[in-house]
Amino acid sequence: MSPGGAHMEILDLIDALEELVIQARRLPVGGNLVVDRKRMLDVIDQMRLAVPSDLRQAQQVLEFREQIIDEAHADARQSAEQAEQERERRINESSVFREAQDRGQQLLMDAEARARQVIAESDATAAAHLSEAAEAASKQLDDADQYAIEVLRRLESQMQTFLDSIRVSMNSLEEKR
Repeated sequence: MSPGGAHMEILDLIDALEELVIQARRLPVGGNLVVDRKRMLDVIDQMRLAVPSDLRQAQQVLEFREQIIDEAHADARQSAEQAEQERERRINESSVFREAQDRGQQLLMDAEARARQVIAESDATAAAHLSEAAEAASKQLDDADQYAIEVLRRLESQMQTFLDSIRVSMNSLEEKR
């Protein structure tokens, strides 16, 4: 029986009860009514049978409503949990991303600092080698100059010896004349 049908049945039974009261005869003394007892008890029994049906249907509707509310709460809790998990996941992803960015930035700064250090060390080494090369070249030039002076002095000495020998020979030739 549908909830609307049971509801209608109760209303019909109330109408039947009212009709019994309207059709009742009035007693001449005291104004009391004489009602058909059997018909009145039949309507009341039918009402008792109809009421529990209505109450059962109403209880089912309430239980169904509670079930829908419970499911809605469960869905809401699940949605909230999923949203929280998604939020946590995004926070973790963003923190991992930030950490990776920070680490990458730190590695880049470390690499740049190391490159500057290597360049400075290379410049210092090159300057030292250049200084050593300049000193070596200067020493070699000094040595070459010293050697050239010695060679020229020997040559001068030999030339002087030759000149002396030539002079002696020339003097000897002149004296013989």
